[in-house]
Amino acid sequence: MRVGEFSCRVQELQLGLYPGHSMYQPKPEVIDESLTQVLSVQAHRHAKLQALPDLVHYVQSESPEAVNPWYFKYQHRFVRLLKFTDHETLDHPVAGLFVMPADTSHPLQVAAKLLAPEQQLPLHATDSMLPIKDPMFAKHFVLLQDKAAGMEDGKALSNLATLSNTYGTANCSILKLYSSSNKGGAGAAAAAVTASGAVPAAVFQACRSAVVPGGGAGEPEHWLPEPPGGLGQALSPDDMAAAGQLLKNFCERTLLPRLEERIARLNLSVSTARKGLKNRLTRLWKGAAGDSGPPQDVSYPWHSVEAQMRCLADLAFLLGQYEFAVQMYRLAAQDYLAAPNSKWYAGAEEMIGLCSILAPSPSGDPVKYLNRAFEHYSKVRGRQGRMLSTRVMMDAAAYQAAVGRHFAASMSLMRAHFDEEAARAALLLEAAAYALLRCQPPSARKAAFHLVLAGLRYHTAKQKRLAIHCYMQVTPAYSPGTWRHISEHLHDILGKQCVELGDAEGCLKHCMALLDCSHRPPAAQGQHLVRFLEAVKAAGVCGPIPGLHLPEVVTDTVLVKFADQRCYQSYTPPALLGSSPMAFAANAAGAAVDGSSSSSSG
Repeated sequence: MRVGEFSCRVQELQLGLYPGHSMYQPKPEVIDESLTQVLSVQAHRHAKLQALPDLVHYVQSESPEAVNPWYFKYQHRFVRLLKFTDHETLDHPVAGLFVMPADTSHPLQVAAKLLAPEQQLPLHATDSMLPIKDPMFAKHFVLLQDKAAGMEDGKALSNLATLSNTYGTANCSILKLYSSSNKGGAGAAAAAVTASGAVPAAVFQACRSAVVPGGGAGEPEHWLPEPPGGLGQALSPDDMAAAGQLLKNFCERTLLPRLEERIARLNLSVSTARKGLKNRLTRLWKGAAGDSGPPQDVSYPWHSVEAQMRCLADLAFLLGQYEFAVQMYRLAAQDYLAAPNSKWYAGAEEMIGLCSILAPSPSGDPVKYLNRAFEHYSKVRGRQGRMLSTRVMMDAAAYQAAVGRHFAASMSLMRAHFDEEAARAALLLEAAAYALLRCQPPSARKAAFHLVLAGLRYHTAKQKRLAIHCYMQVTPAYSPGTWRHISEHLHDILGKQCVELGDAEGCLKHCMALLDCSHRPPAAQGQHLVRFLEAVKAAGVCGPIPGLHLPEVVTDTVLVKFADQRCYQSYTPPALLGSSPMAFAANAAGAAVDGSSSSSSG
């Protein structure tokens, strides 16, 4: 197929199938709530509550996904929840699959109802998406024939002919399911499939991720309950092959031909409005005469030339034509910068950076474009702009780490964390610390400080397990002899967090480490001792405590010196001497007391 001035052969195409009513971006607070759930699940599954023997060796020898699995799970979910924005057409639907029963009595009426204005998508409300009824929007009608329900082939073929006469033969298909059993319903089909070998349940369970509260981001508000036999267990391998063949025919006969035609029309429209010497001189004159004014956070409608340039660039990007896509992104970025429209300009620069990563050129550094995108996303008001700027820096750090620039990756992550909320800032700080440990030589001390800051942010975000994980990894780096005050601070925080987490043994361990506090005032020493005794009681320890170092008193040679009125009296009553602490200690040790006029010893 032809994309602008380039021709390409599409050998592989990845499709994303979403329910139409769920194709919108959730509110920022809903996104954060969903991400908090993801982080809590991953923390319970992977966070270590014990210090690693050699953190530097572990980070350098293991893969990043093994060292910090919650960061990558969070990042994947974070990027997905930021889909379906008005300024990025990468996620806007380019085609629709409209499914109806194969035995319907009025297929044309059902098709008209599916295309009715009441069925418009959420993106239509902002006028940022091509209307479904537009000829350039690819439409494919599927007649679903349930063989287990006894749907007849004759009726299905008759409805297929009726639809094909109106919408074209290439845009209509029949999908036959439950072909393993012709009667008895889905239960009988499931039994027949079980005997012949069903599709593994994991194939379907992988698609049922945790839903977003209220829906959105391509996910429904709630999943339908699973059938008694299990999700997809009534489908045979033949049914799966039929569904795959349907999608293949849909791509070859409907999607790609319509995309090629749409790209040609968009290219013609953009060339007429923006390319050529006349248009360049006109834009140059308008740009010199006009005042850019304050930033505008407006959304361009789908039929405007600004939106058409972005759509044309995104379609070229999806088809792998990165050189042509960069040309269109740069052409569109000039308009967005002149407006000025920070969000749309940042989006264009972000895509130029991603194109530079996927199709490297000696003259371009992708991080340069990603930094521009970060700066302009930061100018967008509201939490969405902050999230988009963080997404850009995550991409920049991933690229820098992939090419071995770990210190630069750490700086990118640190740059993004300053204005972020607590949980996301903690994730960025922790990832920046591990990036420092991958440097040669590793920056162990600086990484330890980053982990301490990450622990503080995790504690603020109420992610106790992750906070303990970060603190525990740095405790070996701060030995009590060299970093006494930092070590005490870490054990103090860890003891309190273990109490909140319900880890009595861990609390006892950290409170015991605080007993070596002879440099502290007596009040502080007493406070640490009280906390230790409470931890012993909470842990239910009876008998000796492993690791507790008590002072050893040698009773063979004990010398007690004191200076009070008893030392200077010529006569000390025996009763007073017997009640003194000196006498008690001497009697307990089994030593004789020998008094003199100048001193007493026992």
